[in-house]
Amino acid sequence: MEVILREDYISLGYIGDTVRVSRGFARNFLIPRGFAVEASSQNERALKHKLGAIMAKRIKKKLEAESYAKVLEQVTVEFTLKMGAQGKSFGSVTTRDIEASLKTLGYNIDRRQIRLSETIKGPGLYKVEIKLHSEVTVSVQVRVIASQPPAGSGAAEKGKKKASRKKTAAGSEGESEEQAESAEVETSEDSEEEKSE
Repeated sequence: MEVILREDYISLGYIGDTVRVSRGFARNFLIPRGFAVEASSQNERALKHKLGAIMAKRIKKKLEAESYAKVLEQVTVEFTLKMGAQGKSFGSVTTRDIEASLKTLGYNIDRRQIRLSETIKGPGLYKVEIKLHSEVTVSVQVRVIASQPPAGSGAAEKGKKKASRKKTAAGSEGESEEQAESAEVETSEDSEEEKSE
């Protein structure tokens, strides 16, 4: 079934777009909630009137998106990634991270509007596309700074820590066996003393 969107619905499209959806989704969700109108309406005059209102709203939204794009072009978002000794990063910057950072700066952007051309896993300056409208896309700069682990937290030290843990665990097991043997000896001595009395 074809419908014309009356509101932006990010997973489908933007105002004025004609999209194909299942009949149930259109009749049970999109049309009753005012997100869309049926494209094959029997009353063509009403459809033309609705289309005129929708297109006017689309033009207004496009102008708003263009002005918002001019503001977003100036924004630079910064992240810090932990880096290993060999230069390998622990984690990556995702669309959720970018969305959260933009929201803290006061920009209301949905993560589904953010387009990453590649996974951000290393330090540097990246350009991220944000689709504000079907005809308006803006680039935002993402700066990733490498954070080195503290000196002395290398793999060699981790190996030493594991070895020392094994030694202490083995030592405590040995101690507990010795304690158990001495406890058995004491109980046997007590029982012999009781028999002799």
